[in-house]
Amino acid sequence: MNKTTFGVIGLILGVAAVLDGFYAIALRSQYMAGGYLLLAVIAGIFITRFFCALCPIKGTCVHILPGYFAQLWKVAPRPYTTGNLVISGFLFAILFLPPIPSLFASPVLMFIFLVCLALAAVTSTRFLCPGCGNRFCPFMKEG
Repeated sequence: MNKTTFGVIGLILGVAAVLDGFYAIALRSQYMAGGYLLLAVIAGIFITRFFCALCPIKGTCVHILPGYFAQLWKVAPRPYTTGNLVISGFLFAILFLPPIPSLFASPVLMFIFLVCLALAAVTSTRFLCPGCGNRFCPFMKEG
């Protein structure tokens, strides 16, 4: 399989985790679930602004959609600032932390959520990070 396949798989697993969290929240409150989904979409859009838009290879992004949206921001590639990294980390937290209390009520949903996140992380670090051309990425291994 090529890197694009793994990139799409990682993105799908991340979205699956968000949808799993959405479902867990919806079992308690449909309004809260709707709010979480809206917040997740907004966070995803802003992740493309503060992290993906600075990537020098966004035009050939193996995750496909984030690279496409990152190009819309018209930001020149450059090293990530501490501010970019803090904002990106906060936005990722918005994606994955709010469902945790609702997931405790269902071990099966919690298991699915954690497996999706773990597989997305492993897919990225094992298959995408090696050989990635984003020389500014804080996850880039030296040497």
